[in-house]
Amino acid sequence: MRAKFVLSIPIILILCSPFVQAHVSYVIGTDEFRAREGPDALFLTKTLVTPSNMLLIIGTAAAALLLYFYLPKNKLFARQVRGILKRASGYHDLVPWIARLGLGIALIGAGTAHVLISPTMGNFPSFASVQILAGFLILAGFLTPIATLAAIALYLFSLSKDFYMLGNLDFLGLALVLLVFADSRPGVDHLLGLPFFPNLKSLEKYAPTAIRVCLGLAFAFLALYEKILNPHTAELVVAKYNLASVIPVSPAMWVLGTGLVELAVGLAIMLGFRTRLFSVIALAVITATFFYFGEDVSSHATLFAALPIVFILGSGRFSLDSFLKPERVR
Repeated sequence: MRAKFVLSIPIILILCSPFVQAHVSYVIGTDEFRAREGPDALFLTKTLVTPSNMLLIIGTAAAALLLYFYLPKNKLFARQVRGILKRASGYHDLVPWIARLGLGIALIGAGTAHVLISPTMGNFPSFASVQILAGFLILAGFLTPIATLAAIALYLFSLSKDFYMLGNLDFLGLALVLLVFADSRPGVDHLLGLPFFPNLKSLEKYAPTAIRVCLGLAFAFLALYEKILNPHTAELVVAKYNLASVIPVSPAMWVLGTGLVELAVGLAIMLGFRTRLFSVIALAVITATFFYFGEDVSSHATLFAALPIVFILGSGRFSLDSFLKPERVR
């Protein structure tokens, strides 16, 4: 049954990868995003009364379910998946280093671009030096806890200025993981024998919960806010990149499909349901759209770090996975 963690990838990649993007504003720009904001329930619901659209939705769901229940019965496939999971379990000690890479690159990228954490926060050039310094310290593993706390403070400040930063909760999740793992290896702190203070190592068992809840909430928020509540912002992406030529359906169907897929992935990760499955799906889709839209590297660094960490750590405590199969949670 554990083989089910990857079996939806073919369907998702074929049908969803060209248009599921984490941040619409990164693709079309903040000004255009703000200009197209506003709800339009009729725009989305009219897609549900079109027979061809309903057939597409039902067909996609049926194909995904078919793969979901068929692939685990394939012995070769199941054996390969078990091998992947076994090897991934040996990456646990690399989690702090992965978190440092994601945070450090994101902070340096934001600082050099004179934005605060996210490209949408472009009116805070005074924080550039602080972000660059914190990013270098985190990457070097020098004064790591202080730099990590500074990163958390920067994020909370940005969130107080714009609730849209809820879409960057993965940044906060990485910082929390780094704090509770309390490990600066490889880094200057470790070489000099500097203690990691505050030492929150006793909370490490909650790291999987923290990172998946932050990441899942970010995806769910972006799905609801960008695609469902403000559908014309995502519609602009469909028009700008002529996505209707990829799959010939209406822009409204593209937007609705994007929102539903991203919401499902976000809720699954947040609630800890088939966590590794959906982390792989999300990483594959984010990677595909990153190259498709040619977006900035640093603005996605936290996602490229958070998703592998979720895969390595699994669902952790307080998850549906632990409730359904408690013996799998370590």
